[in-house]
Amino acid sequence: MISRRNIRIKVFQTIYEQALQEENIDIAKAEKQLEFKFQETKALVTAILHLVYLISEYVLVYANQKASKHRPTEEDLKINVKLAGNIIMKQLKQNVHFEESVKKNKIAHLFDDDLVKQIFLKLIETTEYKTYIHTAERNAIDEKKMILFIIDFCIFNAEDTTTFLSEKYMNWFTDAEMIKPWIDKIFMKASTFPFNQMVSYEKRTYADDLLRCYYEKKEIIFQLIDPKLVNWDADRVAIIDLILLHLGICEMLYFPTIPIKVTINEYIDLAKEYSTLQSGQFVNGLLDNVHKELLQENKIQKTDYAKKN
Repeated sequence: MISRRNIRIKVFQTIYEQALQEENIDIAKAEKQLEFKFQETKALVTAILHLVYLISEYVLVYANQKASKHRPTEEDLKINVKLAGNIIMKQLKQNVHFEESVKKNKIAHLFDDDLVKQIFLKLIETTEYKTYIHTAERNAIDEKKMILFIIDFCIFNAEDTTTFLSEKYMNWFTDAEMIKPWIDKIFMKASTFPFNQMVSYEKRTYADDLLRCYYEKKEIIFQLIDPKLVNWDADRVAIIDLILLHLGICEMLYFPTIPIKVTINEYIDLAKEYSTLQSGQFVNGLLDNVHKELLQENKIQKTDYAKKN
C-alpha cells in the first residue's frame, strides 16, 4: 500500500541524514536506516488504529462513571454504549497481526486516559455520533462510516491529537497524507489485514534498489550533472536538490518500468515541498536537460509499459 512517492521521500531522507553526519559512505548503515523508516510507518498506522479502539472502548468507562454517581439521573443510567460494540473495531481486535504490532511497537500504553477522555468528550457532542447511537440496527456500512468519521474528526483534524502524534512519531508529517487512504483498505479486511507485511515485496525491492543505485552510481551521475550547473556553484546547490537530481537520473537510467514523465514530475514536486523556493524550477530544468542528452545518446531504455504511461 505504500506509494512510490513515499518511498522516494524515505530514500532521500535516509541519504540526506547520512550526508549530514559527514561520515564515510556506509550503504549497510543507510539500508538499516531505511528499514527503520518503514518500521516507523507501520508503528504510526498501528498507533492511529489503537487510539481509535481506545476511543470506542472509552464509552464503557464513561457509562460506568455516570452510573456510579452518588445520585445518578435517569439519563446517567441510560448511556448508549453502542460504539463499544462496533463491528470494525471488534474485527480489528481479533487480528493477531494487529495485536503483535501493538506489542512490538510498544503502543499499548502510549495514550494516557486523559487524552482519550478529552477526545471522546468532543466526539459525543457531534451530530454524526448522536445519529450513530440512535440508529438501532447495525450494518457494516454505518459501522465503518462511524469509525472513519472518528479517524477524520478525532485524529487527522484534531490539533491536540496531531500534535501528540507528531511528537511521538517524526514521520507524521511525511506519512499522514499517505496513511489516511490506507485505513479504508485496512478496514476491508480488518480481522486479517497483514500489518507485518504493509510494504509489498515489489515496493521494498524498489526502495532498496533506489537507495543502492544512489551510492553505487553516484560518480557516474555527477558527471552528467556537473557540466549543466551553468552559473551554479555545485558546492552551493542545496544538498537536497543534488540528492533528488541523483535519484531522478537513477530512475531514468536504471529503472526501465518507471516512465520518464512520472520520474521528472515526482522529483520536481519533492524539490518544491522539501527544498528551497527555487528548487522546483532548478530540478525541472536540470532533469529535462539530462533527459534530452541521454535520449540523444540512446542511453534511456524504457519498457513498452513505461512508454505508454
